[in-house]
Formats: sequence, structure tokens, C-alpha cells
Amino acid sequence: MSYLAEYDVLTLCRETHRTVLGLAESLDDDQLRWRPAGYSTSIAFHLWHLARESDFLVAAILQRAPELGPDFGEPDEIWTRRGLAAQWGFPPDLQTAVGTGLSDEAAAGLPLPERAALLAYLQAAYARVEDFVARLDERYPRLAALDEPLAKRIANIRLNLLVFLAHDGRHLGMMECLTGLQTGFGSATERRPRQVPA
Repeated sequence: MSYLAEYDVLTLCRETHRTVLGLAESLDDDQLRWRPAGYSTSIAFHLWHLARESDFLVAAILQRAPELGPDFGEPDEIWTRRGLAAQWGFPPDLQTAVGTGLSDEAAAGLPLPERAALLAYLQAAYARVEDFVARLDERYPRLAALDEPLAKRIANIRLNLLVFLAHDGRHLGMMECLTGLQTGFGSATERRPRQVPA
């Protein structure tokens, strides 16, 4: 028999987002763009992908659940609204890409912008997810109080939010590894010079 644990999705989102943004803000543009020889993705790629996936998630939920209403915002992506694909010079065949399923060559060749613009997009996408979760929790605090079809719909939305949080955690691990390869420090390592054995 399985049991559901009590949890706070909004707190989990905020903590994960704070950790990802903190890592990104601790690195300069060269560190964000660096990648090991033979490897197709940089930390900048992972940040762009997390922004795109978060942006896509909220827009997709709003498009598929119009009953949530206008309080939750417009069912479009920040990416589209701000025209970021064109601003950043993405080729026509990649203007709607979110990063999943790209070839190594396409991933390595994305025209990602400088650090400030990339982080601004990620911050906006993360803020939108957090706002969405806060509104969802406020309007639907208890599934038991809802009729069955709506309860299933809200439960499915919450499941998708958790799946995307796990997705963010996997990419955070990749970014921490790439950071560690460059700096010698990981998230569990004190920031001090590496001790080289004699």
C-alpha cells in the first residue's frame, strides 16, 4: 500500500529555483559557456533549457485547462510574447525548441545570449511557475473539497509540477558537475583551494 506524504510544492519550487539561480549567478559568462571537449552542452544550455521547459509548462497547463480562468495569466509563453527566438538569432527550425530531443550539433550551436539576458529569461520563467503554484494552492487547497473531474485535473497538474521539479534537479546536478570540473568545487564542497596530495 502506498501513502501520500504531505508536502509544500511552492516551497520546493522556490528552493530549487533559488539553488539553480544561485549557481548561475556565481559564474561568469565564460564559465556558463564552457563545456568539456566532446561534450555538446554547457551550463548556459541547461539554464536556457530549464527556462524553456518552465515557460512551456505553465503555458501548456493554461491551454489545456482553460477552466482555471484568466486569474492564472495568459496561455502563451514568455519566449513567444517577448520574441526571444528572433532577438537571439535562433534559426527558423529551432524557434519553438525547448531543448529536449535536439541533436548534439543543434544543442552545441544554439545562439544563446549573454549571461544577463539568459538569467533574466530564467528568472521570469521561474517567477511565473511560482506565481502559478501559489494561485493554484490558494484556489484549490484541498482536493477532497472538489468534484471528482476537477480533483483529477488538479491532481494531474500537481503531478506535472513535481515531475518538472525532478527534471530541474537532474539538470542542476549536471550543472554542478560542469561547475566542479571548472572550479574544483561542488555544492557539498567548501570553497577553499583544492588540497593536492604530496
